Amino acid sequence: MRPLVMKWAKLTGPLLFLTWTSCARVPAGRVILDRMDYGQVIADSWKRQTLLNVVRLRYADAPVFLDVASVINSYSVGGSVSGGGQLQNKQVPDGVQLGAGGSWSNTPTVTYQPLLGERFTRSLLQPVPPAAVFQLMQGGWPADLVMKTVVRTISGLRNDSFGAGGDPGFRELVEAMTRIQRAGNLGIRVEARPDGTAVVIVLRREGAAIPVVEDERRVRELLGLAKDTSDIEVTYGLVPRSGGEVAMITRSMLELILELGFGIDLPSTHATDGRATPGRWQAGEAQATPLVRVRSGAAAPPEAYAAVPYKGYWYWIEDNDIASKRVFSFLLILFSLAETGQGAAAPVVTVPSR
Repeated sequence: MRPLVMKWAKLTGPLLFLTWTSCARVPAGRVILDRMDYGQVIADSWKRQTLLNVVRLRYADAPVFLDVASVINSYSVGGSVSGGGQLQNKQVPDGVQLGAGGSWSNTPTVTYQPLLGERFTRSLLQPVPPAAVFQLMQGGWPADLVMKTVVRTISGLRNDSFGAGGDPGFRELVEAMTRIQRAGNLGIRVEARPDGTAVVIVLRREGAAIPVVEDERRVRELLGLAKDTSDIEVTYGLVPRSGGEVAMITRSMLELILELGFGIDLPSTHATDGRATPGRWQAGEAQATPLVRVRSGAAAPPEAYAAVPYKGYWYWIEDNDIASKRVFSFLLILFSLAETGQGAAAPVVTVPSR
């Protein structure tokens, strides 16, 4: 009986494998790994695609946006086992046949969707609603970041545009509003009207410090607001029609991407041979401060926040350039805001009168 016992012992391994395959399952930890890995890859590809379109527009090339519509991943675990044994006798020698096998498959499916038609128009060509400018500041975004990025003009004061410097009054207005916001004196509430437009109310705490009071006075002066006006309507336009109105022209996402392109340090040959848009529209204009600084070189950088190849060169945002990273990340968030399809609103700003 000992040979028979030996053969059953040899069959123990395949039987254990059969038991394992019968209860095998995908470990729950795969969800954590896949979610982090896919999320990181999608975020990196989003940054690279946006940066590439910034570069393409500087070269007067058409932008192309391809969204990741869905990511579906499926797993399967399987196994098989076979075995055979033969008792000892005089004619046939001992024989044992054992076999085992397993399978593991991971089949991700990624769906891409081009940005075309109505979505392209809504997301890229429509200006950011003026009410959204105040909503962004209400959400905690600094006034200098929001206004320098999104606003083209406000009550006739011109922001830096297409590589040319803007009006000094615009910069002064942004600095004053930023100080008011940091002092906690800029409170904004957005309410819905029955007709669907928005009401934006700016509240000032009583007993504000003298510097804040002076900043509020200067904001009124720069915007041309009447001293005794409390409710100021914010409209989309170039010049206000009265002392109780603020006219604002905001940028579209496509215009903002084009604006970021003027911060590219072009290769010397590309800057002079007509391949790319010049740094200023008109010779002799004051140079604007770039919103984002994009470097260029013949080789890929060892480390970068985002880097893309184009026309034989590499273009990138340095990982230690926090100012450029801050604006570029804000641009990505604005893309999500543009996707909501929010219509332009006519907000009202309430400013306390003295």
